[in-house]
Amino acid sequence: MRKSVTVVLSALALAVPSVDAWAAAHQSVAKTMLKKKVSVATKSFTGSAAQVDRWGELQVTIVVKKTTTTVGKKKTVARKMTAVNVPVYPNHTDRSVYINQTALPYLIQETLKAQNAHIQMISGASDSSYAYIQSLQRALVLEKKV
Repeated sequence: MRKSVTVVLSALALAVPSVDAWAAAHQSVAKTMLKKKVSVATKSFTGSAAQVDRWGELQVTIVVKKTTTTVGKKKTVARKMTAVNVPVYPNHTDRSVYINQTALPYLIQETLKAQNAHIQMISGASDSSYAYIQSLQRALVLEKKV
């Protein structure tokens, strides 16, 4: 009886490492069989025009790149603002043109850096800065709904 128990235990001791190796190999094959699916969509969203005090309206359009990665059942979504445009801004006087052509590039740069509407206003262009942030927030709300 002792010999048969010893033989069985010895056989199990020899078999366990090979079973572990087989399981590890099978697990790595299973991981490689999980397919990684990546889909990228780029869309633009236009905020409603915001009033720049008595000077006119300002409107912001953002371009957002949405990357969806799916591995197995896990889904990851990443959004990034890739461009900001200001198609409508006050330009009825030379002073308005000067202020907006000076301030808007800084506001756009700050928006792309921050990736949200929490940006600094520009001194000397506070009305335009405030309207820019309002229209940007409205565009971001539209983007979040999609």
